[in-house]
Amino acid sequence: MGVFRRKKEASYVDLHNSAVIRYRRACRTFIWAGVVNFVGLLIGVVQHYTIEANFDQPIPFYFCFGTSELLFSWFESFNMHIALFWVLVAIITLALTSGAVLLGVFSSTGKKKVLIAMVAAYGADWILLLVKNLLFFERDGILGLLIGVGIHVIISFFVILAVYQFYNVINIEKRFKDIPTVAEVKAREEQEKLESEEKENEHKS
Repeated sequence: MGVFRRKKEASYVDLHNSAVIRYRRACRTFIWAGVVNFVGLLIGVVQHYTIEANFDQPIPFYFCFGTSELLFSWFESFNMHIALFWVLVAIITLALTSGAVLLGVFSSTGKKKVLIAMVAAYGADWILLLVKNLLFFERDGILGLLIGVGIHVIISFFVILAVYQFYNVINIEKRFKDIPTVAEVKAREEQEKLESEEKENEHKS
């Protein structure tokens, strides 16, 4: 006859730590979003100037943020001086990449306002991505749309997961609010033991 073992119930510390770890990992995905934005610029430059070497075609910034794609596409349509174009591209890329990294780092510390700012920022970037593909679809085609939307779907999954785990941590804290921890129980037992010993000593005296 088999022996059925009762599954050990997870403690507050285990549940809380696990939820916090998952939350931090999800938030830090936004750091990678910033890195992808920067790498997307490099890929577009390499593809345009070396692989394709077709300077009449627009630079493919498909791996960048939607904000970057829209602004860069507008700059290209203005036919501005090449030096000014790349200065603006560099400034915007560094600003957006730095912003994404900072949002990912500080939101992972549990700051609710930063988490909200991260969600709002990526929501706005989604809108600008769709605007860019609507305005420049004939130029960039279905490839640019699929790459941009695909990357945004992946990152959005982790942003939503971060929000879920944030409130999961709060719910765990509320659930175990009135349940004493192991340290509290041990301290209470030691206190009761000391009080019992003091009473015994009083009776003896």
